[in-house]
Parts: sequence; structure tokens; C-alpha cells
Amino acid sequence: MKRVMSFILLFTFFSVVFKFLPAQEKIKELFIKPELLQGLSWRSIGPAHFGGRVADVAGIPGDPRHLFVAHSSAGLFVSHNGGTTFTSIFNQGNTLSIGAIAISPSHPEIIYVGTGEGDPRNSASFGDGIYKTEDGGQTWVHLGLEDAERFSKIILHPQNENIIFAAAMGHAWGPNETRGLFRSLDGGKTWEKILYVNSTTGCSDVCFDPENPNIIYAGMYDYLRQPWHFRSGGPGSGLYRSSDGGETWTKLTNPELHNGLPGGKLLGRIGIAGSQSNPEVVYAIIESQEPGVLWRSDDRGETWKMVCADQRINNRPFYYSDIRVDPTDENTVYALAGELWVSHDGGRNFSRLGDYWGRFGDNHALWIDPKNPFRLLLGNDGGFFISNDRGQSWRFVNNMPFAQAYHVGVDMAEPYHVMGGFQDHEIWWGPNEKWNEIGVTQGDWVRLRDMADGMYALADPRDPNIIYYNGHFGDITRVDLKTGEERFIQPYPVGPTGCSAALELFRFNWNSPIHMSPTNPDVIYYGGNVIFKTTDGGETWSIISPDLTTADPEKMKLSGGPITLDNTRAEFHCTILTIAESPVDSQVIWAGTDDGNLQLTRDGGKTWTNVSKNIPGLPSNAWMASIKTSWKEAGTAYLAVDQHRLDDFQPYAFITTDYGQTWKNISSGLRGYVHVVSEDPRSPNLLFAGTELGIFVSFDRGQSWSDLRLGLPPLAVRDLVVHPRDNDLVIATHARGFYILDDITPLQELANVYEKDFFLFLPLPAIRYTPVSDTSTVGDHVFVGKNQPYGALISYWVGKPECSEKKVTVEVINSKGEVIARFLGPAQAGINRVVWNLREDIMRGERVAGDEKWYQPLRHGPRVLPGKYWVRLTYKGYSQKQSLVVRLDPRIKAKGDDLEIYYDAVTRLVKMEYKINQALFEIDEITHSLETRLTKCKKEEKQRLITILGQLSALRFDLQPHRNDPDHLNLRGKTGWLLKQVRNYTGRPTRAQLEWMAKFEGYLDDILREFNQLKSEWAEMSD
Repeated sequence: MKRVMSFILLFTFFSVVFKFLPAQEKIKELFIKPELLQGLSWRSIGPAHFGGRVADVAGIPGDPRHLFVAHSSAGLFVSHNGGTTFTSIFNQGNTLSIGAIAISPSHPEIIYVGTGEGDPRNSASFGDGIYKTEDGGQTWVHLGLEDAERFSKIILHPQNENIIFAAAMGHAWGPNETRGLFRSLDGGKTWEKILYVNSTTGCSDVCFDPENPNIIYAGMYDYLRQPWHFRSGGPGSGLYRSSDGGETWTKLTNPELHNGLPGGKLLGRIGIAGSQSNPEVVYAIIESQEPGVLWRSDDRGETWKMVCADQRINNRPFYYSDIRVDPTDENTVYALAGELWVSHDGGRNFSRLGDYWGRFGDNHALWIDPKNPFRLLLGNDGGFFISNDRGQSWRFVNNMPFAQAYHVGVDMAEPYHVMGGFQDHEIWWGPNEKWNEIGVTQGDWVRLRDMADGMYALADPRDPNIIYYNGHFGDITRVDLKTGEERFIQPYPVGPTGCSAALELFRFNWNSPIHMSPTNPDVIYYGGNVIFKTTDGGETWSIISPDLTTADPEKMKLSGGPITLDNTRAEFHCTILTIAESPVDSQVIWAGTDDGNLQLTRDGGKTWTNVSKNIPGLPSNAWMASIKTSWKEAGTAYLAVDQHRLDDFQPYAFITTDYGQTWKNISSGLRGYVHVVSEDPRSPNLLFAGTELGIFVSFDRGQSWSDLRLGLPPLAVRDLVVHPRDNDLVIATHARGFYILDDITPLQELANVYEKDFFLFLPLPAIRYTPVSDTSTVGDHVFVGKNQPYGALISYWVGKPECSEKKVTVEVINSKGEVIARFLGPAQAGINRVVWNLREDIMRGERVAGDEKWYQPLRHGPRVLPGKYWVRLTYKGYSQKQSLVVRLDPRIKAKGDDLEIYYDAVTRLVKMEYKINQALFEIDEITHSLETRLTKCKKEEKQRLITILGQLSALRFDLQPHRNDPDHLNLRGKTGWLLKQVRNYTGRPTRAQLEWMAKFEGYLDDILREFNQLKSEWAEMSD
């Protein structure tokens, strides 16, 4: 019953909000400059418990201090202390997706970055060319090749670092000309395309002959992605060699050469590596229709032998095809695949290297220290790993926020939890903050799913222990966190992989949608090619729609080929992508598909209408990434369309206010293809949009957009949600996990106040809790998600910054009308925010001159009791006041009388501490004056001064003894320790604590009485 009531209250709250929202006939266009929002800030909460897809790694030969880690969508991170800490250094580009890096061995501050992931999986982002830094990442210069989109490798000439070779993969989702192998002779200022085959063939790998850099090997890869199919291999693929620095090339896989390489049939992706210890030896790992996986040459590529046909060392060629050679032994070879493999006999036999749980899987990058081959740096879908024993054991470096989230959900716990699915990393659940001293660490996150690329995760708003989530297999699961057991509840027992979509009775997308009814959390919708509905937690399902897709048989065939059939459901097509039920009318349900249909029912699923034909400017075969309903209007919905899978990177966003009969394009001002557009639940004109390049906000329902990154780099934002109680905006980035913008009240009210000179926003209730110490020292190696600042967030708007006043006076007033706290806040143009830490200045009115040197009232004062307070801000003649509610930690059950006794005890102890510190300060001041006078006084006065000095010293020792003579009362230490004990428990102090507090007050009164007498004597002498 309690859970039901909490949901009813929540729904009632939204109903009241909707009732008083203004009509939406005409909305004034309102563009807000992003700099006016800089008073707000995002906080990163991780999780950093895993690493996401690391695309490239590098080190400095013989120097383990310097480490370089490039992520497929999160940027470039650098450590100069062996991995204890990392710094993000590539944030100035137009994308954070990285495919390749190259570090100058002689000048490690010179770094080249090839943007765009080189492994073109279905979820890969894109790049915009090559960048260079000469100062370790402080500044970057763009070097061109914008349309290459992605890079697999960059190499620097070992004798002339101005000569650079860049392997460009080109567009993954369509043909283009900026692909192949490029060369620069002037440090990247200009480029020439020196190896090109056709518009669908990129360069998958390139390497020098270690002894003669004029000899260059390059793998060319003919491939093309489509939403429903992935072609890996074609006539353009082949292995090439140049003997003149790239001027001319020989196709080594030409069957007319009869050199032992495949080439008579189709080839796919190719990786190449030469031996440093014996440059005659070269290895090539080749996706081929002919038998074999690994070939070896012992004469610099003139002739070859197939040495290994084990498909396990390259189980998904488009994703791997990477080979490395030990720099000291040409017969020790590493193959990067789902597992990490090693051969010690020249590639003939391979064994797994290390345990899966020691270094994860899906390996993409391996760097071997040329001066110490025992030291390996590994990058894979699990993150970044270091080995110092040739891969027998690994150190997992998980202090970087690498996490590729697809969706985000929140629950109604206090503090609330954030949850969601991640690429290659299942479903994770963790607190948005912890009421502790440090924040959220890795151990606070819980994995809910044992294996899958995670997608949605939704919590029952009545019971945070009940969560629904799904993985890329098309399944759906319900878990009760009290037991930890997950129950598979999908309506159709889908298999994991292997067949075409046409063979399935129902088709489920890689990212199948789960949707919980906003009006009845017992109702769960799940999308395949039809919509399933359950009202009993998945025990039974009903189908409430026909096939809502085009059901095009040409787009439901086997998804891989022509060489490797890679059927992982990533290309399952003609499926539903997004579902939304209106919170105003539960009979209104929307569904968008991956093949261009946008379907609507207004009778709970009895009849459906395809409204996509009504959308002007909608591209054909539109990928309906997201449909979101209005919180106020049943006929209003927001559509995000993502066409990058058809090589169209333009933003598409639309709004309808009449159930899809007419639509308006609202994408102007957005950057990057659009994943989601959502209406704020409290302010219907306020919209948020997540794109591949960041988070945007509109204050005029999409007529104009402002950048809401607030200093964040261009992270891909896949999903977002506003917490219904705490009013936080939570975003899921497919790069660095979850971010939270605390209390977005200023954004919700900005449209009504932006023309004002000054405005104080209504603060949300603040939680009064005791920050616990629930962990020990964690060191610098551990990622810690930030807590929300402790206390009350106070936000205000400053409209005219040109005035001379640079500060705002902030005052907190109690129910008696007393100002219990006063401090200053910034007065910058736009939104400003300060935090009151819930402490009061109990010595107000009792302060004396000089105490500002040591007394900090809002640091040492007691925390206020729960109740209603007022915040008053004064600025440039303006004075505004808003109410503020302070809530007690809901876990604490202390009664009113106990809280009053607690507050009285803490207040008395703090006042004692204040009086002790004040007395010590005055004793030191008087002592200094007496000692100065002692050097100048007359003989008859000297003994009296010495006597007073002795008495002052004795009093001081009673208050705080010298560390070399501790055998005194030490009232300061005893009072401080008792204060700590009493303050940390919100409730009635023990009888012993109250008794000793009274004794300490008595001791202090005696000391101060004696001290006041001495002060009088000194005052008489001074006169």
C-alpha cells in the first residue's frame, strides 16, 4: 500500500503541474547564449568500473611513466605517472571518437590523433580528420582529411618524423573518395593520397619494414555497412607493398604472382606486421574465402606460407584482424581477437594469453615496449590493461570514465539510483550520489546482467528493487534486487545469434525498446516488429499491434558476408525502435521503426495509423531513433531521426501537436545526428536534445537551440531523463557514462525571467544528512563520482552584469526572522549558483574584533534542524526572498524532542569551542603585549608582569597544552572530541555525554572567570 501511495502522490504532482501550465498557442522565440548558463555544471558519476572500447594504446620505449589511451568515443587520455592518474587531453576537436594515435618517441609531447574509430561496428561514432599537438595536448591543430571519417593506423617515419602515413578507412555507411593510404612529407600540413582502390575500399593497416622504412606494407579493405547488412570484403581488398616510400605499389595478393598469398577469391580485412628482430619476417592476417587465416613471409614479402587456419585467432575479421610481433623474437606472435592469442612457433600454433577475467575480451590494440618486451599495453572492449610479464598477468586500469551507455533510467530511492545498459558491458545500477564524505566509487555499482550488450533499464517507481532491462539478444529480464535473481520474461524465446531475421517468428532490434506506462507502472510495453504488452510483470503478454514495419524481405536476410557471416543481431531490420505512451491519455501510443514507419494508435492498440507520410523533409527509410510524448498535451510528440546509417549525418528533429497530422522541423541549431528530443516535465516549452555531438536545450519548443554542454567535450548523448522528484537532468553518454545536471529549476523558469535584471529561483528541498565515512583512503588511482554539493542549491539570475557590484549577498533566515547565515555569491551574467551547507552562525551578535582571523562560522557552526527557512538575496538595490525546506535524512527516525536536545547540545559545544578559541586568541595577544612591555618596563613592575604571564600560560595549558607537556586539562581537545561524537549522531545524546558536557562548561566558566580577572589587571596596568 505504501508503494502504491508513493506512485499516486507522484502522479498527482504531475497532474497539478500540468493543470497550471500556460497555454501553448504562440511561443516567443528565445535563444539563450550558452555562456549565460555557465553557472550550472555537470557532474560525472561514472561508472568507471569498466573501460568501454579502447581503440589504440601507446607508450614510450623504455619509460613506463608515459601512457596513452585512445577511446573509440571518449577521447585521448594520458598518464605521466605510470597510470596512477590520467588526464583527458583531446577535448578541443569536433568529435571524441578516435581510431589511431601516433606518439613521437623522441618528443612525446608531439602527438597525432586520427579521429573516427577504425573498427566499423554498428555503434561506432565518426571522426573529422587528423589532429596534432606539439605541447602534450594543451593545444591542437587540425591537419585536414575531414572526410576520411575514420582511421585504423598512423605511423611516423623512424628517421624523419615529418613523414607520416595515415590509413584512412573512409565512410562506413557509404562510398566516398577520402579513403586509402595518405602520406604527408611536412608534418601533416599537406597530404597526398598514395594508395587508392575504389570508393568503398579503405586502408585497414600499414607498417614499415623495421630496417628499411622505404619498404611499406599496407592492407586495403573493401567494406560497406547498411542498417540491414554488413558487407565485409570485396574486389578492392588486398595486401600491398611499396619499396620506394609509397611512390609505387605492388599488389601482393595478385594471384598472378603465385607467391602463396590468397587472392583468387574475395578478400576482406587485412592486418600486417613486420619483425623488428628479423625484418625478413612479415606476418599478414587476412579475411579470405580461401583456406587460411595467418600467412608468413621470410623474405620481406616476396613469398608466403599459410601458417595458421584457426579461425579463433580472428573470429570477427572486420572487428579485429590485428597481428603483433615480439620485437626481440620473430617467432613470438600475438593475435588480437575475441580472445588474446600468442604463438611461440612462428604463428603455427596459438594459445590463449591470460585468463578472460584478468583482461576481458574483444581486443583491439596492443603495444609492446621495444626496449622491454615483457611490458605490454592492451586495449579492448573492457578498457585498458598493463602487463609486465608478457601477458601472464594483467593490471586493470579503470580510473578513466570509459562507459558507452545506450539508455538511462532512475528510481525513486533516496538518494536515487541511475541505471542503464552499456555497449559490451551489460546492465549497471548505482547511486547518483552517496551521503558520505568521498562520493561514488566503483564498488557502489552493481552489474545486473551476466552477459549482453546492455540497452534499457527501468525501475518500478513504487519499488526501486524491481527493475526491467534488456540486452542486444532481443530478450527482456525482470530482477528483484532483494534476491538478485533475474527472470527472463521475453514473450518469444529468441536465440542469441546465427540466423537471419526472416527466420524469426518475431524480429527484435539490437536496441529493442522497453517502455513503462507513465500512468500505470504495471503496464510494460516491449517492441519487436509488433508491440507486446504485459500487466503482470512479464508472466503473460498480449500483442496489441500488427506488424508495424515495412516487413521488406530484402532487408531481413543474413546480415554478414560474403566471406564471414557475422550474424550478431546488429543488423536485424524491420523492427520497432521506440515506443511512447502519452501520460495524458493512456490510449495514445506511438511506435517508430528502423525502416521509416511512425505508427500511432489512439485506442490503446486496436487500430494503428502510419503518420510518417505527413512529415515534410523526412528522409526515406528513416531510422526513428526516439519518439517522446508531451507531459501536458496528448496530441504532442517529439521525433528524433538518426540517418547516419545511410551516410546522412544531418540532424533531424520534428514536433507534432495534432496527433501526427502535421509536423514541424525543429532541428535548426542542432549539431550531430539526433538520438533523442524530450520535453521537460515541468515546463513544456523547455526541450532537451541529445545528439552525437552533445546535449542541447531549447527554451522556445525547438525554434532555437543552445549548447548545454557547459564545458563538456562533444560527448555522444544517447538518452536523457529528468528525475521526477529531485528535478535533476540525467544524461547517458555513449562515451563517458552518466552525467547529472543538479536541479534544473533555473532552466525551467528561464523563459519567464531572462529579461529581468535579477531573479532568485525557488530552491528545492535540501536533505540534512550526516556525511558518513564508509571507506578508507582510496588513493589517486580510483575513479570517484562526485556527490551533489552538500546542502541547499541556491540559483539566481543576473541580467545586467555591467554594474560595478560583483557579488550578491546571500542570507538565510529562520522561522523567528533571524539571519542565521550570511555569505557572498558571484554576480556574473546569466545563471549563478551557490550552496548553503545548512550550517548557521550561532555566534552572530557575539563576535569580537580579530576573530575573523580564525573563526569560520559556516564551516564550524551546527547544521540546522529540519524545517522551513527563507533565503534572501540582495544585489544592486534588489532584494528577493524564497522559502527553503530542509528535510531530515529519511533514514533517521529521531523524534522532535530528541532533535531539539541534540541541537541544543551541539550548539552549546560549538559555543564552547568558539569561546575556547577566542580565549586562546586573546591570551596570545595579551602575552605578546606583556612580553613586549617586559623588555621596557621598570624593575618594580617586572615581577608583576612575570606573574601575570605565568598565570596566562597556566590558563592556556588548561585550554590547550603544549605538545611536549600534555599533562593538563586540554579542554579544547576534550570539547572538540565530544562535539564530534555528539554531532555525528542525529538524536538525543547519551546521559554520559550530557553530563560531561555540563562538566566541561563548568571548567570553561572557571577558566574564563580567571582569565577575565587577569584581563582586568592588565587593563589597569595599561591605563
